[in-house]
Order: sequence, then structure tokens, then C-alpha cells
Amino acid sequence: MSFGQFIALASFVLSMGTIAVTYAVGTAQGTAELCNPFIDGCTDITHTGMKGDAGFIFRGGMIAACAFFIVWWQVMRTWLSGHSNRLALTVMQFFGVLAALGLLAGTAVLLPEKSATHWGVHVRGANLFFQGMLIALTVNYVLVFRARRAGLAVPSFAVKSALILVLWLMTVAFAGVTVGIDMSHGKRIIEWWATLFIGIYFLTSYWDWKRIRLVHY
Repeated sequence: MSFGQFIALASFVLSMGTIAVTYAVGTAQGTAELCNPFIDGCTDITHTGMKGDAGFIFRGGMIAACAFFIVWWQVMRTWLSGHSNRLALTVMQFFGVLAALGLLAGTAVLLPEKSATHWGVHVRGANLFFQGMLIALTVNYVLVFRARRAGLAVPSFAVKSALILVLWLMTVAFAGVTVGIDMSHGKRIIEWWATLFIGIYFLTSYWDWKRIRLVHY
């Protein structure tokens, strides 16, 4: 496994794995409602990781995932550097890192007691993640599309195309993914799906980055 593949895999496993484990622990301990959140929308992601052991798992895992997200964007920039404009790469990386920092801040302020949580920071951080990530991924897709036409091998291009299409359809149909203190049933479902699709987009680079390695000069 190359360094690039490790970053892509770790970004997906840490983020989606943390959410899955958190939800499993939360429902087992009775701190989260049991259902299929992708269909039933009985709870949002935030409230699965606030109380009990689930809260510690969620905060630790997601903060670690944010660190890998930031590295993922640096690896992506490196991979595209010979095929893309420097300004476009900087814009892509800026919004990607900004989104990761938003999620990190929004996660760090979550506390077991709802009244003790700094909801202003959490809501702004979570919304910055979804909105900033959509911008970053869109710019990334355009750059990948152009690089592919210029000869760069992108084995995951079809999957990336499908994911970007679905994310934008969700954004247009539901006026974006917006996180709040009390979310509607539909918004909770959209949050779960959007988070999964973003995680899969990170994972797709596992098939693209077989040759990206950490080299010492």
C-alpha cells in the first residue's frame, strides 16, 4: 500500500468508521435512538456522539479524521500539480482544509450535556464542513476531469462523477445540507447520505494513488 492509498483509506475508515462505531455504542447504551438513519432519519449524526462512551469515541475519532482530511488535500494537490493551474489547486486546497477545520471545531465543542455545548460554534463548523467540502470537491472534480483528458490515469473517475452528481442533486433539491440544533426528518436523512458520499469520495483516491509515496530527499 502506498502512502497515498493509506491516506485515502484512513480518511474513509476514521470518519465513517467512527460514526458507525459511535452509533453502535450509543444505541447499545441507550444514548441514541435505534433505527436505520439513512431511511428513517430518527437522529442526526451529532446526537449519536454526545453522551456516554459514544461521545468520547466520536470526538476523538472525528478530530483524528479531520487531520487526515487535511493531509488528503495536500496529497491531492501533489497528485494534480503537474496537470493543473497553481491558483486552482490553491483554491481547491483552501476550501478543503477550511471545511476540515470547520468540522474539527464543530466536533471539539460537543459536550455530553446539550446545555453545555457551544451550539453556535458547532452549527457554524458543521455547515462550513458541508458547504466548504462541496466547493472543494467540485473544484477537484473539474481539475481531475481536465487532468484525465491530458493523460492522467484516474481509475475512479466514473465513481467520482456519480458522487459529484448525486451531491449536487441533493444540494439543489434540498437547498443544501444545513445542520442545526433541531433538524427536520428530511434534513437528518440528507445529512447521513451526504456524509457517506463525501467519505466515499475520499476513498476513491485509493485506486488513483497507487504510486504516491512518502519520499525523503
